Amino acid sequence: MLILDNLRRIHDVSHFVRMSQLYLLFRRALGFPALERGAFSTNVDWVNAHALSEIAYAIRGREHRSAVFVHGVLPRSGTNFLADAIALHPDTIQNPGALWEFPLLYVAGGAEALQQEFEFMFPPNAKVLRRHEVLAYLASGWMQSLQAQSERRTMVFKSPHMQHLALVPGIFPRDRFLILMRDGRDVLQSSLATFGQRWLGKSFVAMAAEWSAAARLALAFAPGGPCACEQALVVRYEDLVKEGRPAMERVLAHCGLDSASYDWSAFDRLPLRGSSTNGAALAEKWQQQPRSNSFNPLGRWHAWPQARKARFKKWAGETLIAAGYAQDFDW
Repeated sequence: MLILDNLRRIHDVSHFVRMSQLYLLFRRALGFPALERGAFSTNVDWVNAHALSEIAYAIRGREHRSAVFVHGVLPRSGTNFLADAIALHPDTIQNPGALWEFPLLYVAGGAEALQQEFEFMFPPNAKVLRRHEVLAYLASGWMQSLQAQSERRTMVFKSPHMQHLALVPGIFPRDRFLILMRDGRDVLQSSLATFGQRWLGKSFVAMAAEWSAAARLALAFAPGGPCACEQALVVRYEDLVKEGRPAMERVLAHCGLDSASYDWSAFDRLPLRGSSTNGAALAEKWQQQPRSNSFNPLGRWHAWPQARKARFKKWAGETLIAAGYAQDFDW
C-alpha cells in the first residue's frame, strides 16, 4: 500500500512539474536543499514594477479596495492563526472563492513559463511583453472577479510561502501584505510534529535552508530593506502570542481596518487550527479546536538533541541571529 501511495504521488507531481524543476525535485528526494533560483530574491525591479502596476490599476481601478495577504516564512509559521484573527473583523471576507490557500506568487515560475511558451509560438510577441506581464494580468483579473463577489469587504488570503514575494510592488500595488516571521527552530519542530519525515517530503536540512532564505527575504521587507514598501508589514508570530492586542492593533492598522469595530473578545478565545499538538488525523487537523490556557507554542525546540541543533546552526544559524532570535551560536 505504501509503494502504491508513493507511485500515486509521483504521478500527481508529474502533471504540473516543469523541466527546470526536475533537478530540484531530485535534490529534495535525496534530502538536500532545493531552492528555486531567484525564488527568494531580495531585489525589486522598481522600473518594471511600476509598469506592471499600471495593469492592476487599469483592471481593478485606481482606488480599488486593498486585499490582505498573509504570507509565512514556511508552513507552520502561524498563517492560519493570523488569517483567522484578521477575519474576526466584520469588514473582511476570508478565503473568497473558497480558496483556502492562495499560492499565486509561489507559482510565479509557472506563469513565467506560460509567457515564454506564448512568446515561443510567435517570437515578435516577446518584444512587446514585459517580464511577468501574463502573471500581472492573471492576478489583476482574478482579484477583480473575486472582489465583485465579495462586495465592499476586504478580502483576506493566506499562503505559508515566501517565494517570489519581491513581485508584490508590481503585481499587487495597493494590496496589504503581512509577512509572518517565526523562530525557525519552532517552525521546524512544529513541522516535524505535524508531518513527520515523509518520503519525498522536505528533510530537516532542506527546511532549515528554506527557512533561512525566506527569513532573509522577510528581513528585506523591514524598514530600510531593499524590498521595503508601504504595502508590507513584517509581523512576528511571537509578538502575537506574547503581546496579544497591541500586536494585533498594529496588524489592523496596516490593513486599514478599524480596531474599534474588531471583536476583541473573540480574539482572546480564538480557536487553534492545525496545531501540531492536535493528535487528530492529518486531514482533520485543520478544523478549529478550543485553545487551552496551558497552550504555549514557543520554545518547543529546546528539547532538541545537540546533533539537531548543530545541523540547524550550520544551515540557518546566521539568519537566526540576523532575525534577532539568537545573540550568538551558544544555545
